[in-house]
Amino acid sequence: MNEIRRHYFLNRWVIVSTGRSKRPEDFEIKEVHIRQGRCPFCPENLSSPILYKVGEPWRIAVLANKFPALEPDEPLSGRDRFFHSRGGFGFHEVIIDHPEHLRFDQLTEEHLVDLVGVYAQRTKTHMADKRIKYVSIFRNDGAASGASIAHIHSQLIALPVVPRTIYKERAKIDEYTHLFGECPFETIIREEGEEGSRVLMENKGFFALAPFASIFPGETWIIAKRHVRSLPELKRGELEDLAAILHATVGTIFRLFPGVPYNLAIHQAPRGRDFHFHIEIYPRLSEFGGFELGNDMYINVLSPERYAADFRRVVR
Repeated sequence: MNEIRRHYFLNRWVIVSTGRSKRPEDFEIKEVHIRQGRCPFCPENLSSPILYKVGEPWRIAVLANKFPALEPDEPLSGRDRFFHSRGGFGFHEVIIDHPEHLRFDQLTEEHLVDLVGVYAQRTKTHMADKRIKYVSIFRNDGAASGASIAHIHSQLIALPVVPRTIYKERAKIDEYTHLFGECPFETIIREEGEEGSRVLMENKGFFALAPFASIFPGETWIIAKRHVRSLPELKRGELEDLAAILHATVGTIFRLFPGVPYNLAIHQAPRGRDFHFHIEIYPRLSEFGGFELGNDMYINVLSPERYAADFRRVVR
């Protein structure tokens, strides 16, 4: 038996397998190695100047991307009639998460506190530039996720526009808050906490769940319990809680799906707008075909309830 489920507040539908749902052990993960010779992110091989670092010698380093999607010297202006465009202005940075070749789940909680602190610092730095409307921070881990370099790293792209997903989330947050008097993410935490079957774990500052209308098998959201808009607004204790829950969730995903490629995306406020900070993690256990790409509607063969039950069984 399958079920058609709607996103909590966006008009997005997913077909979820609720009867004959797969279990985590049913997924065959094809290991695709990233071909690489001399690693450009090892400390002895860096060829770009370090923009920001933690520690001496560095434990975390921020560099300008050598192959940027956007560049600060490009024009901002563009066309505003039928063929809308902007110049390729922006900033694209690589955040080298650790000097050694480790997996994300092998980083210590203490190191992750430093890493999310760097995310916050770089967000604050770029949002100080009035031309920047949004700072996107993300991770591609594994060849199937889009990673081209094996060394553990994150990326940041500071944009002069607001991406569609963030724009839609922000608009619906405003609409929902106006109608119901609270942010939809606060409702999600309360309702999912009471229902219980999709809760993964929580701590003082953050709540992790498998969302009701998950697109990806094993999709995981980490939501701030306090209504906070973006990384720079997190207090020291919240950064520590975020590091702890990231360490536990990613580690558990790897125990359930050994070697799985995944993407991680930080969702935070665009300039001058309300928002509710959260992180979304997408294990790449399935591929999209014509139905998904043609309709922006998805089929998930691992129910979030099954995933959450197995997650709670193995989480440490």
